Amino acid sequence: MTIAAVDATAPPGRSGRALAHAQFALAAVYVVAIGVALGRAASFSGHLYLPHQGDEFTGSADLWPGLWAPAALVMIVVIGVAPWAAAAVALVGGTRLLTAGVRPAAHRRRLLVGTVLTTLVAASSLAPPVEALLSWLLD
Repeated sequence: MTIAAVDATAPPGRSGRALAHAQFALAAVYVVAIGVALGRAASFSGHLYLPHQGDEFTGSADLWPGLWAPAALVMIVVIGVAPWAAAAVALVGGTRLLTAGVRPAAHRRRLLVGTVLTTLVAASSLAPPVEALLSWLLD
């Protein structure tokens, strides 16, 4: 039986860089999902607006026919779950920033920006417009 140990000689910036990339990817996927949902609503109204359940443009329309159905499911999952994942990743990023091993690393700035972005993603989920958009998607 073999027990693997964590390599304590690994450079401290590697995990910070991977975490920063994950943070940027999570924020980008969240923003794209919101943009696609708003774009789909705009395709019914002819202008960009914040849709809500039973509005005049999409109240009686079939919003997600055919190939749009899987896209709607992905958007619902991303907009519903990404803020929770972003909060967890922001917490990990904040913890990594406070450790002494990351302070001298070259990727500290990127990790800081990623942590701020994921914190904003988590906070935006509590905003009424995002809650209205998610309820519109679930309708």
